[in-house]
Amino acid sequence: MKTNAPFEFFETADRRLIADYIELRRRVFRLHYPWLSEEFGHEDETDRVSHVVIACQDGVVSGGARLTVSAPDRRRKLPLEEAGFDLAGCELLKDAHLESEAYGEIGRMAVDPVCTQGLDISCGLARELCQVAAGLRIDAILSICPDSAVGLNRRNAASCGVAFRRVVQLPTVFGVPMWLCLFTGIQTVYVRREPELLRYHA
Repeated sequence: MKTNAPFEFFETADRRLIADYIELRRRVFRLHYPWLSEEFGHEDETDRVSHVVIACQDGVVSGGARLTVSAPDRRRKLPLEEAGFDLAGCELLKDAHLESEAYGEIGRMAVDPVCTQGLDISCGLARELCQVAAGLRIDAILSICPDSAVGLNRRNAASCGVAFRRVVQLPTVFGVPMWLCLFTGIQTVYVRREPELLRYHA
C-alpha cells in the first residue's frame, strides 16, 4: 500500500530492524552485483562491531548502511583493508592524519530498488552517517565503490556539505577493482548532538 509517511533515518541496535536491513542488502547486492559470492551481504563479524543506520517508512526498512570505526585507543582493520591495503600507511591519505586520528568506513549501503526516492534515501543515510561520525569525533570517512557509483558518492558528499575526493583504485578480495573515496570536514559541518537529536527526516 502506497504511503505518504516521511522516511526517518536513524542509528539502531534493534535486532529486528537490523535483520530486515541485512536481508534487504543481500537482495540488492545480488541484483546489482551478481558476480559477488552467495555469502556477500549476509551478517558478518563487522556488522556486530559497527554502527548501523537505517531508513524507515511506517516501520518498514527501505535502506541502510554501516559505519565501522578505527580509533587511536582501539585500532581495527576496516573491511576495505581485507586485500592487504593499509589506510594509515597510504601516502595519498597523509593529509587525513589517519595514523593519529579516529576514522571510519561507510559500507554495505543498500536501498530498496522498489523505492522511487532512492537518491533521497541514499542522501539521508549519508547525512545520518555523518551525524553518527561527528558524535564519535571522526572527521574523515572512507568508502570503496565501483566506478559507476563514484558520482553518487560525490552527490551525497555535496548534499552533506563535506569535501569529497576519489583517491585511488584498489584491488579487492572479490577480484573487482574499486575506487577508494574520502569524505572529510565532518567535524566542521556537523556539530556533536545528543542521541535524541540525531534523527533526520526527509
